[in-house]
Amino acid sequence: MPHALNPAYAGVRLRCLMPSRELRRSGLVSRVLDPASDAQPLPGEGVLVVQAKWLLDAGSPAALRDRARRLAEARDRGVRLVLDSFDNYFLNESGDAARAELLIAYREALPLFALFTVSSPGLKPLLEAELAPDLREAAPVRVVGDPVETPAAARDFESWPHRMHPGRWGGHWRAWRELREHRAQRRVARQLVWFGNHGSAYATGGMAELEPLLPLLEAASRRHPLRLTVVSNSEQRYRELLGRAAFPHRYRPWDRLHFLSLLGEQDLVLLPTRMTAFTMAKSNNRMLLALAQGVPVMADPLPDYQPWRAHCALDDWQHLADHIADPAPLAARARAAMPAIERDYSTRAIAAQWREALQAPDPRSSRSSR
Repeated sequence: MPHALNPAYAGVRLRCLMPSRELRRSGLVSRVLDPASDAQPLPGEGVLVVQAKWLLDAGSPAALRDRARRLAEARDRGVRLVLDSFDNYFLNESGDAARAELLIAYREALPLFALFTVSSPGLKPLLEAELAPDLREAAPVRVVGDPVETPAAARDFESWPHRMHPGRWGGHWRAWRELREHRAQRRVARQLVWFGNHGSAYATGGMAELEPLLPLLEAASRRHPLRLTVVSNSEQRYRELLGRAAFPHRYRPWDRLHFLSLLGEQDLVLLPTRMTAFTMAKSNNRMLLALAQGVPVMADPLPDYQPWRAHCALDDWQHLADHIADPAPLAARARAAMPAIERDYSTRAIAAQWREALQAPDPRSSRSSR
């Protein structure tokens, strides 16, 4: 049960559509439910993976409790419920009263689940801290990573007629022209990119993470020509943040069909992150997306980034200008990561993680049989 069916959402693509398709290829019966239909009957057997965001997107405590009631009925019919999280949803940094009430209802629903899956090691302890001791013992929290998308990834969840629909031809043409312009600019200036969601309503982060780098980028631009591309979902936020920056920069709206082609033409990916309870839970998908194409990455040391330290520059911002002037050594380190990414983070490898997690024995069943 995803929170939406739109593949524009990374959580839908990476944690639902792509793994589900691969599980079917491996012989497992797997289907995706329509999250918009609260009237549809839930399965009466098997395992139901529920995205936590589906519960929270109910919009009100009453609606969330109604969804929890439906899940309880499915559980009572013999369905094993799994809750999947890819963010720290317990945050409410603004102190919003409506969200606080929603989180009360969300916490009430947690005992329904026999297993919890999370997208990163950093999220695991944050979720475990919210579980009562008896629930933490009975329902384990397992890390199941995000698959790394490839330029052909859309074939895993969209048909060829859908991908090549005439309504998309304009987008394909714009992307081709953009790529030509980008390649021409790359011959005269280093091409840098930051990409991601502009921010969250319940936690700080997003595009604002670029702000501490602006003076460093200005200084680096005086040493070597550069251009920063910001790929996100808010041009207004981009203009607020970089409107007065004294180096070349531009904004491009997120385009999932063509972004990977643009990413592969970059000289350096910048992933600055303030360490907070929100960002500590982030998975490595943005970093590995770049490394999988051999593109150099500079980032802050999030827990899920640490295993890839040898292949990128972590917490090394004082040498930003050096990496811009000569990205070749960092690019070689990035290319060296490609075999491990293919082995451990392909859609097939991540689907195997899902299969292992979903078919693992239920600790509650083993105790009840003693």
